[in-house]
Amino acid sequence: MEKNFLSHKRLKYFFVFVFSALLLLNACHLPEEKRLVGCVYVLDKSLHSPADIVPVQHPEVIPYVYTHTCSLDSLPVPVKKQKFFDMMLPAVLVAKTNLDSTRQEVEQMLQKKRMTQAEKKLLKMLMKKYRAKNTRELIKRLYTFPVSIVLAQAAIESGWGTSRFFLQANNPFGMWSFNPNHNRIAASSTRGGTKVYLRKFNDIEQAIDAYYKMLATGKPFTAFREARMHESNPDSLIQYLKMYSERRDAYVQDLARVIHTSHLKKYDRYVIAPQYIRKKRHFHLFDE
Repeated sequence: MEKNFLSHKRLKYFFVFVFSALLLLNACHLPEEKRLVGCVYVLDKSLHSPADIVPVQHPEVIPYVYTHTCSLDSLPVPVKKQKFFDMMLPAVLVAKTNLDSTRQEVEQMLQKKRMTQAEKKLLKMLMKKYRAKNTRELIKRLYTFPVSIVLAQAAIESGWGTSRFFLQANNPFGMWSFNPNHNRIAASSTRGGTKVYLRKFNDIEQAIDAYYKMLATGKPFTAFREARMHESNPDSLIQYLKMYSERRDAYVQDLARVIHTSHLKKYDRYVIAPQYIRKKRHFHLFDE
């Protein structure tokens, strides 16, 4: 009788153990929570150490967006560089995918004989955001360019993810702020004795959106915008980015060197994994 009781008791604990193990296994495979940004379902991911950065190992990229950055300085140089690209690339592709989709949507709307009120409102918002005087100019400002250029600029401007404004302000492109209403941080140095500021962003995704807008609207990049309409070779396009840096030609040479030594052109054919793209468009414009 006592032996039989112990057997039942062991059996009970066995089933409790199995049930708990199944619950834990199921929790490990729960679908990740997605957030819709434009036409892309992004996956927000916390970043506490370089180990949290998910390696990009396939041309169809899962759109992880890191909520903040972390220092890569302790890593060996080759590892640091690859981790930096793995961290940046998904958010770059999210922004590029949305801009390409937006441009295609605008082109389709403009072919209609009559637009809906919602479409007219959207067009008005886009014209305002991209400071376009007409729809032709808007389309030109929505054109994107190879991600190899974006990655090279981010690497140079952020010192491969080691700069203060990258770590404290999620600003990989060294974007200045001249608007007191911007969220920003003071630069460590002054210019002509005047205090200057750098933009501060909530995450890398927002920084990349602002970067694309800056190149789409800034007067120094007019020639770059014109060139990207009919040119897709990074080696040619970077010649139009001299005005991005006070170093001018030396800066362009640095871009060319990073693109080639880091083999960045391979990323120009990478795309967001199709299962993370929503077919029906849903626009999301960041507040400036």
